[in-house]
Amino acid sequence: MAGFRKNTSQRLDQLDNVIAALSTRVQELEQERETTVSKLSEIVERTNRLDARITSTTTELARQLDELGNELSAVADQEPVDVAAVVNASLTEIRQSQTQLAQEQARYQAAFRTDIAVLIEQLRG
Repeated sequence: MAGFRKNTSQRLDQLDNVIAALSTRVQELEQERETTVSKLSEIVERTNRLDARITSTTTELARQLDELGNELSAVADQEPVDVAAVVNASLTEIRQSQTQLAQEQARYQAAFRTDIAVLIEQLRG
């Protein structure tokens, strides 16, 4: 019977060792699970923030594209502008203004010379 007890005692020790090893492994797996859950929660949070930013950016872009489309439609609805005619009209106005300025300058010069001549005559006289 002593051999039976020794055998049973050895088997119980082996079972205790296996249970201790399994308990250690379960604790390791639980720590890994907690780490994985934490990382997964962080990834979900980042994904939600990214989704919110993408949604916001998409909404703003759609709004701006809509405004641009409305502006383009308004421009397209206007009658075409003859750019050459507008430029030529502006150039004609500029030339007329230059001519008027040159004429005024000539009048002022003539008046100035007349005034100078009068002053010289008064100084001589």
